[in-house]
Amino acid sequence: MALYQPDIFETYGRKLKIEYLGMASVYTVIALYFFGGLPSLTLSIIAMMGSFFLFLGMKKKTKDHFSGSLILFLSVAVGWSPVVVSGWELQYMMFGFAVFAMEGYLEKRQYRIYLLPLLFFFWAYKDISWSLGFVFAAMYLTHPWSEKPGLRRRLMALIVISLVIGLLTSVIRYNYTEAYPLWSFQHGMLNGRPLSVGCLILIYILTLVCMIKFLPETFMPHRLNIMIFCAVSGLDGRLAAVFAMVAAVFLSATMFRNSIYSDRLRPYFKHAEWYYFWVVFAVALHIVFKRPAI
Repeated sequence: MALYQPDIFETYGRKLKIEYLGMASVYTVIALYFFGGLPSLTLSIIAMMGSFFLFLGMKKKTKDHFSGSLILFLSVAVGWSPVVVSGWELQYMMFGFAVFAMEGYLEKRQYRIYLLPLLFFFWAYKDISWSLGFVFAAMYLTHPWSEKPGLRRRLMALIVISLVIGLLTSVIRYNYTEAYPLWSFQHGMLNGRPLSVGCLILIYILTLVCMIKFLPETFMPHRLNIMIFCAVSGLDGRLAAVFAMVAAVFLSATMFRNSIYSDRLRPYFKHAEWYYFWVVFAVALHIVFKRPAI
């Protein structure tokens, strides 16, 4: 790797802890701009937490916040319209938490998977979208963990318990008297918003490139989930939103891993990261004081 020399933006940025301010600004932009159309600030923050958990699931795969948060913005831009139109803030947060938990399973932070039964209890109480999270989590059983032979059996037990809890909660919640609230596939579409549609198309293109170039070397759960959720993403905007979250993990684990898989490019990404923190902070300030209508 080329010799890295910090510039003035990084030198003073480190002194001012601009990296913390920059990432706080990222979540401010997501809450107030992308999800600011929700009925209350509390709901906007709940939806933003979905992106926060998603980033925690991605961050160990990239060596800078710059590429990670750009992928995050792409994903959130796709989820923008479906979450706001459908009032889908809790479901979006819970899918983000499922990403956080299951990526922890791959990254030797297995304690997170013990929260799966509790997650699916609350999620199934909300609506049928818990089945999306269940499919996503179940795909991680395909990761062998040969060095920890008991770990996959433990995950299997938690997945089965989560399934039972999800089904029982669904039955009890609706007490056999109401139809389970199924989706209308006309609800929660992208509504023709150029930013959302454009970002979804870009994600499709990047995903296709990564599938061609990197698929054989990716973990099996990432391979299966990207194909499953890509296949259903065109049916409804909410499915496109969760596909974008799955794609964010896939992209961070392939094309953007360790900053475009390139030691030669690492210094450029590192410099860009410190510029980026200042820029996103300025954007967040503008949004806080102007609160543009979306």
